Amino acid sequence: YLQQYDSPAQVFAHPANMFVASFVGSPAMSLIPLEASTANGATVLTSAEGWSLALSQLNARKVQGATTRKVVLGARHSTIKLHKSAVPGAIPAKAYTVEPTGDITFVQAFLSGAIVNISVSPTIAVAPDEQIWLEFDQERIHLFDGETEMALEAN
Repeated sequence: YLQQYDSPAQVFAHPANMFVASFVGSPAMSLIPLEASTANGATVLTSAEGWSLALSQLNARKVQGATTRKVVLGARHSTIKLHKSAVPGAIPAKAYTVEPTGDITFVQAFLSGAIVNISVSPTIAVAPDEQIWLEFDQERIHLFDGETEMALEAN
């Protein structure tokens, strides 16, 4: 059945649910299952592996509308910054595949049981099995309810 009706640009930028998010765009949006919690007044998403991501105030308000503590973080390849060394706020991962395509290189990494797609400049040399760090653009990530799979909106 029809999942979302809007212009292609709106569907791409504001998917209504996880199906639309994973269906529209190439490569597909990365969807990472996490758990939300609050500590010291900050809302964080935590992985089964133990890493955590502190959310911006806007994203924290989105998570408050979830029906469960299970939240799925969605990110498009162009909204994830790849670092070759640890930086504050970046999540450690291992490069899985590296696909140079000329003007852009696509890197896939495993993170919390999900494959994460990242695009980088071809001048950034990355090898399979290399330790990398991923930084998510808080203004461009998507958050989904882990049970209903619907996009979370700020209250």
